[in-house]
Amino acid sequence: MKQSILLFIFSVFLNFGLVFGQDNKLNDPENLLTRQEKAAIEAAVNYISDFYSRIFTDKTVYFSDIKFTIIPNYIAYMLYQAENSNTVYQSAGYYSHSKRELVVCNDKDKFKNTFLNTCFHELSHALLHQYADEKNIPAWFNEGLAVYFAKMTYSSRRVRHQKDTHQIARLKTLIELREINLAEFVDWDYHRFSTESFTQESYGYAIGYGMVYFLMKQKNEAQVFEIFRNLIGAESTIDVFDSYYEGGFAQFEKDFMAYFS
Repeated sequence: MKQSILLFIFSVFLNFGLVFGQDNKLNDPENLLTRQEKAAIEAAVNYISDFYSRIFTDKTVYFSDIKFTIIPNYIAYMLYQAENSNTVYQSAGYYSHSKRELVVCNDKDKFKNTFLNTCFHELSHALLHQYADEKNIPAWFNEGLAVYFAKMTYSSRRVRHQKDTHQIARLKTLIELREINLAEFVDWDYHRFSTESFTQESYGYAIGYGMVYFLMKQKNEAQVFEIFRNLIGAESTIDVFDSYYEGGFAQFEKDFMAYFS
């Protein structure tokens, strides 16, 4: 009986999806979102799409090419993953590169006040992967940008970043304890990034976000976007900074540490 109920829930929630047109307008036939949530997600798609189009100047990506699934129930969310993903995530959302699908759980009892932030985080992953195709994206850069965009407030009138004070506090602690080897960190693969972050209280996310946050604060915007552009497909983050950051990676590391100290 219990299994039948779960299968029924699963079959119902499979139909809960959102559709975007090529103008990035959101069609929500199941009324999964409030008016404010819909407006914020549309604004986020437009803003993040515009950001990545400034990095990938020779390519256009339509968010309508990405499947966007919202599941309002945690049990159905876990069942959906078991059926459609090789990995079952405990977090409130994920992006499947192979399926080109963004999946977010909107169970407000299980995940309190995280729905929109999760949407923004996964939107960054989805759009960056769409633009980058199969090119390598450094783990710190991919996750750092996702955390950065998750801490934005989006509306049709204004988009503004709100500093992630939790991640910055964690970063400052790591610097004070001298537990950061930045030259080694920037070459971490995704497995190590995930493992270290899980066992050390968001270690990788704090440093990756801090690097993106620091770069976005720089006055030379053209230089920053040149760094971002050349990180995609690069074999070495250090080589990119040596080529496009004034003073090279060694100077970036000094500036970065000094800024957050």
